[in-house]
Amino acid sequence: MKRVTLLAAVLLLAGSIFASQQTKADEQTTQWRYELQPAVGQAAEGSALVRVWTYSKKANIAVGQAAKNAVHGIIFKGYATSNDDSRIIGRDAIIADANIEAANAAYFEQFFATGGAYQRYVSEVNNGVPDQILKVGKEYKIGVTVVVMVDQLRKRLETDGIIAPANEVTGKMPTIMVVPSSVYCNNRKAIKTINENGSVTNVPDYEKALLENNDLVQAIAAINARLTKRGFEVKNLNSALATVKTEAREDAALKSIEYGEGVQETAIDVLRRVAKADIWIEIDWNENLVKGGSQKTLTFTMSAIDAYTDFFIGGVSPSTSRTEYASTFNAAVMIESAIQGQFEPFCNTLVTYFNTLVEKGRPIKMRVMMWKDFDETLMSEYDGYELHEIIEDWIADNTVKGKYGSPDVSPSGNRMTIEQIRMPLVNKKGRDQDPMRWARELRNMLNTDYGIESNLSSKGLGEVLLVIGSK
Repeated sequence: MKRVTLLAAVLLLAGSIFASQQTKADEQTTQWRYELQPAVGQAAEGSALVRVWTYSKKANIAVGQAAKNAVHGIIFKGYATSNDDSRIIGRDAIIADANIEAANAAYFEQFFATGGAYQRYVSEVNNGVPDQILKVGKEYKIGVTVVVMVDQLRKRLETDGIIAPANEVTGKMPTIMVVPSSVYCNNRKAIKTINENGSVTNVPDYEKALLENNDLVQAIAAINARLTKRGFEVKNLNSALATVKTEAREDAALKSIEYGEGVQETAIDVLRRVAKADIWIEIDWNENLVKGGSQKTLTFTMSAIDAYTDFFIGGVSPSTSRTEYASTFNAAVMIESAIQGQFEPFCNTLVTYFNTLVEKGRPIKMRVMMWKDFDETLMSEYDGYELHEIIEDWIADNTVKGKYGSPDVSPSGNRMTIEQIRMPLVNKKGRDQDPMRWARELRNMLNTDYGIESNLSSKGLGEVLLVIGSK
C-alpha cells in the first residue's frame, strides 16, 4: 500500500512539474519570441519548409514550442528571402494586418492553446530533433526545422471567417504580360527610334532589353511564376515579340481613305494587339553597391496598366530591400524579397479592377469613317433614320447598361468618334470578346439590314476603326 501511495505521489509530482513547465512555455509563447527563415529542402505543393529559432531558458521548452511558433510566423510574419548562397525565396504572411490578431484574440488563444488546432497544420522534421542549440546569455536559442501546410492553414482561416477569401473574378482571370518599363529600357539604352508617317519617336526596344540583360529575363520569369500561381493567365513577352515578327501587316487598303488619317499603330500598339493581354505590368529596378562593393541593395517598382486604355491600375511603390545581399546575388532573387508583403495586395488590386470591368464593361473607342468612293454620309437616311443614329442605337443595345460617351459627328458627316463605349467582356454566347469581335457584329448588322459594306481594323487593343463603303 505504501509503494502504491509513493508511486502515486511521484506521478503527481511529475505531472505537476510538467504542468508548471507547460505553463511557463505558454507564457513565453504569448510573447512570440522567435525567428523564422526558409530551410533548405523540398516541401509538398502548398507547404513551406522553415527553420524556426525559439528562445527560452529551458532547452526542452523551446523545442516543444517550435511548431507553434512556426505556424504563428507563417500566419503573421512570413519570412524574407535567404541571404546566403541557398537563395531560397521568401514568403508573405497570410495576415499582413496586425489588427486582425488583436481583434480575434480569443480565437487565436484557443487556436494556439496546448493541443489546439494549430498542430494540424505543422509537422516536425527529424522527429523534432534540433538542428542547432545556441546559448545566448542566460537562455537558449533552439533551431528546429518543420513543415507548415500553408494552403490548408489559409483555408482554415478563411472558413473560420478570420480572413476573407482571396479575391475571385467572375469568369476568367485577367491576362497579364510583364514588360520592362520605358525608364528601365532608357537607362540601359534599349531604345529604338522609329519614323512613322513623318513622326520620329523613341520607343522601348524590348527585344534588345531581353537579349542584353539576363537579369531581366530571370526577373520576368520569377514574377510570371508568382502571377501564374496566383491564378492569372500570363503572356510571355518573348513569345509575343516573336509573333509580332511573323505577323503580316494588312494596312495597305486603309491608305486610300480620303477623310481622316486612318489607322496609325505604334510598335507598342502592335505588340499589345498581338499579345492580347488585359493588363501590362511594367517593372524597373536599380541596384546600389554598399560596403565597398561586397554587398548590394535593390530599389524596385512595378506598375499595372490597362492595356486597352493606358489607365494606371496600381503598383508596388519603390521599396529598398531591408536585407543586404552579397554582390553575387542576381536581381530576380532580390526582387522576390523586395515585394514581400506587397505582392498579394497588388494582385488583389488587379482582381478588383478586373471585377469592375466585368460588372461595368470595358471602355473602348470607336471611329467611323466613309470610304472615298462611297456616295453616302453619316447623315444619309435608311428607313427613316440617319446612319449615325442607326450605329448609335446598335451601340446602345450592345453595351453594358447602354453606357457610352456622346458621339462626335463631323459637320460633313464623313467621320464620327465615340469614346467610353462600355463593351461587355463576353458576347451573347458567353464567349470572350475583344473590340474587333464586338464591332464585327455591327458590321454584319449594317450589311444584313441595310446592304452597307464596311471594313474593320484596330489600333492596339482599345480602339477600332469602321470604314463604311467597301470591304
